[in-house]
Amino acid sequence: MDNKQHKVRYSDDELQEFKEVILAKIEQAQKNYERLKNSIMVDESNPTFKMMEEGASTLQKEISSQQAERQLDFIRKLQERSSVSRTRPTACAASLASSSPRIACLPCLTQHCHSKVRKSRPSAERNVDVTTHFLMKLSNGKLAALLIALVIVIDQAVKIWVKTHFYYGEELQITSWFRLLFIENNGMAFGMELGSKLLLTMFRIIASGAFIYYLWRLRNRTDIPKGYITCIALITAGALGNVIDCIAYGLIFNSPMPPQTAQMFPPDGGYATLFNGRVVDMLYFPLCEWNWPEWIPKIGGDHFVFFQPIFNIADASLSVSVFVLILFYARYLATVKEDVADSDNPDGENHPEEEHTITKTEEE
Repeated sequence: MDNKQHKVRYSDDELQEFKEVILAKIEQAQKNYERLKNSIMVDESNPTFKMMEEGASTLQKEISSQQAERQLDFIRKLQERSSVSRTRPTACAASLASSSPRIACLPCLTQHCHSKVRKSRPSAERNVDVTTHFLMKLSNGKLAALLIALVIVIDQAVKIWVKTHFYYGEELQITSWFRLLFIENNGMAFGMELGSKLLLTMFRIIASGAFIYYLWRLRNRTDIPKGYITCIALITAGALGNVIDCIAYGLIFNSPMPPQTAQMFPPDGGYATLFNGRVVDMLYFPLCEWNWPEWIPKIGGDHFVFFQPIFNIADASLSVSVFVLILFYARYLATVKEDVADSDNPDGENHPEEEHTITKTEEE
């Protein structure tokens, strides 16, 4: 006969059932005690009453001691599973012997709960965190190049699709406040025009080259926020997106009369010469509209639409980035401009004076 003792392992469900049974018995014993106490109806000097009080006190002490031991064992198991530093478990276990064991073990329990929450987060949220971590790990140059390429590809893909599937002036209603309306313009963002077409194209090319050079000078700077680099990259992408229209669209597309759609690489050639192409716009957001009352001077009876400008993805990238840059990163413009203009620092290495200036600006 094997007299060796074997440890019995219980599952969490079985332990929970045992706990509930024990608590139920303790509760029943307390009720019986109160009932018996009330039935005696004698003063506290009665020997039976004193004996009951001592027994209840002893029972309460034993229960408290057992609970403290179970909590200590539970904390030790958590410490073994988690990656908490070795000083924290020691402090937690020492504090458990004090008068507040539940509060003492709170740091370890919080650490364990946070790890469980991180593991149970939705996959979409984890993917967003991974993407953000990946972008933050990129150097300034790689981040700018990735954003510029992404915006240009999306912008040109939408423009080519609209150009080859919509006739000029055709409108597709997506919602009551968003429509695709194909138009072309010779001017700047949102259909604004300034000067001659060729002069405007040359200005766009020079501005795009300046922004690319500016980003190249910032490629190794570690003291510049990623948000600032993102804004400059999106401004550059917006400018380049419209430059491509001006340079190439006059050569690779024809311009037939509606309802015919344009053809890419037509056999008879394009509708314009090099640098004289028109910018394709299609995004239209008539958020609300109304008729002005007749009694208002000059505009009375007119129909008003808000928001009327028609634009493209490159325009949106440029305009929104300028707004965010002015709103959140204006303090970096002057400082970074002075650093880039320093010809003694061609590789973007930081001098102590420059770091002190930027740190001081951030603190202000």
